[in-house]
Amino acid sequence: MGDGLQTCCSLSAGGPAAHLIIAYDDIASINYFGDLCKPWYRRHGAQITDAIRTAWEGFDAIAARCQALDQELAGEAEQAGGADYAYLCAAAWRQTFAAHKLIATPRGEMAFLSKENDSNGCIGTVDVSYPSIPVLLKYAPELVNALCRPVLEFASMPVWTDDFAPHDVGRYPNATGQVYAARRRVRNGETHPPYYLYPAGAPVYDPRYQMPVEECGNMLVMLAAAQAFGASEGLARAYRPLLDKWVGYLVTYGEDPGEQLCTDDFAGHLAHNVNLAAKALVGVACYARLVATLGEDASAWERETARLRDSFLARAQKPGGGPLTFDGVGWSMKYNLVWDEILGLNLLPREYYAEEVGSYAARMNRYGLPLDSRKTYTKSDWELWVATMAQSKEEFRRFIAPVAAYLRETPSRVPFSDWYDTVTGKYEHFIARAVQGGLYMPMLKHWK
Repeated sequence: MGDGLQTCCSLSAGGPAAHLIIAYDDIASINYFGDLCKPWYRRHGAQITDAIRTAWEGFDAIAARCQALDQELAGEAEQAGGADYAYLCAAAWRQTFAAHKLIATPRGEMAFLSKENDSNGCIGTVDVSYPSIPVLLKYAPELVNALCRPVLEFASMPVWTDDFAPHDVGRYPNATGQVYAARRRVRNGETHPPYYLYPAGAPVYDPRYQMPVEECGNMLVMLAAAQAFGASEGLARAYRPLLDKWVGYLVTYGEDPGEQLCTDDFAGHLAHNVNLAAKALVGVACYARLVATLGEDASAWERETARLRDSFLARAQKPGGGPLTFDGVGWSMKYNLVWDEILGLNLLPREYYAEEVGSYAARMNRYGLPLDSRKTYTKSDWELWVATMAQSKEEFRRFIAPVAAYLRETPSRVPFSDWYDTVTGKYEHFIARAVQGGLYMPMLKHWK
């Protein structure tokens, strides 16, 4: 119920059942660009006492609905990938939703803000939202729009003059402007200044630590995917000039990205990143889909998509799997291409996916597929995305088993970590993050 913690449980020791309610009232959830906003359930004046009353009076009905959803989810997950996959979905569910705040903006609209747990504390991080959306697309697609709304609002403010999308909108619980790449150093426990109030031209950010291709692609994919799964088109229509700018950045710089950070920023800067070029390709294709959905002529963007696709295939398709970089170094999992399958973008031939995904089997370790050839660590969300590109249910399950083994056997006693070592099963960093919503990506695919 809303934003605060509220638990209503039954207690029974062979006698009559008793109910226990524990509730926490966070009166002001988020500083949203200067407004202290309340949790979503309080948008019409409701109080914590109303939430408690609803839970108390509707306990039986709410518990029955929860049980029905549990059974439906577990059954569908097991059908898709067996007991191992159902196990992963169960572990990811609560963690994903708990790592967000749902508020009503000053205009009464939904804003769903991710918490960057166990990192630098960012709120509304675009490349945390991007991997989290599969579970939302399946069960509540309008929440994907709600993830994008704060980013679009900040990017429309005078301080943000860049022609690419922001990385985040602040440090939790202050959604007061991007803090990643800020030139001003702020220690843990200190508050960043309200960057949203800064004028245009203020030297706030260091461009070297921005993620231009990454975040432009993420925003365009999220908005297009949200609409494809039933969310309103109004948000994309309202911020169309921003989207025009961001797709232009991808067309200009995404074909062969320069030395940039991507969402896997812990691996450092990388030039000619094939997977980042894949994101640009998918991002432009999603923009073309958005334009068509809005009832406009998308032919120019479809031609740009075709150009990027032909260029990508000519340089990234190699026998035995594509490289990490366009200069032929190493290998990497091409997780960004999963949207070709999920959204039916018809970008790359089936033969490409058979070759690329087929090449991963020989690179598997005990606890899964490494992120790329540089290290033995991996990301669980991206593993499930490449598993979704498998050519058969049997191949898919071969990706799932090592991830489930990691979750069962890891010696690291921490909440489900998405960044871990595939040899030792120990977590590297990152715990309890929203990105585990990405483990629901296979649920969006209809297996033949």
